[in-house]
Amino acid sequence: TKAARDTIAFLESLKIPEGPKAGDPIKLAKYQRKFVIGALGADTSIAVLSIGRGNGKSALSAGIALAALMGVGDPQPRREVVIAARTRDQASIAFNFVTGFIETLDEETQQLMRIRRAPKLEVEFDGGDGGHTLRAIAADGKSALGTAPTLILMDERGHWSLDKGDDLEHALLSGMGKRGGRALIISTSAASDTHPFSVWLDSP
Repeated sequence: TKAARDTIAFLESLKIPEGPKAGDPIKLAKYQRKFVIGALGADTSIAVLSIGRGNGKSALSAGIALAALMGVGDPQPRREVVIAARTRDQASIAFNFVTGFIETLDEETQQLMRIRRAPKLEVEFDGGDGGHTLRAIAADGKSALGTAPTLILMDERGHWSLDKGDDLEHALLSGMGKRGGRALIISTSAASDTHPFSVWLDSP
């Protein structure tokens, strides 16, 4: 789809924000391209990726989230992007990747971004018609009821606690339906075959 092609082009226009390769453009691995193409397909509302540790999971999630915030592939008004992680610390890792990518964007685009770290981890983007937001939240925190996300990224879903994690997933997915949104569930494997993340993989 055009959304997938545009998102891949956006991701590969980003620069690595830190580490020994800082400043180099991102190069997606073959499986990452394949996932983006499938996840942003016309008939896909929920996409699931199981991935080993150290494979750029947080960077991929953050890049897709930033693309969605900026309207790449989905230009609908007042976009709402949610990155949900197991804890606030985990949410901070993904959020820091987002802000790191923002710092590599051109000056004019950076001026349209407002980054807040308290009381919530959020970015507001004033481009286009303005009012677009990205938030990073914790599965062990307060419920996401009342949100209407255009894109959800569930980070390390295989390690969320069962009760609060299931409640948050349900709240996010039910809110997503109001906007014709998408959910991307990206995680290392869960500890058991009965965990909801394992069930997503086995019974899509």
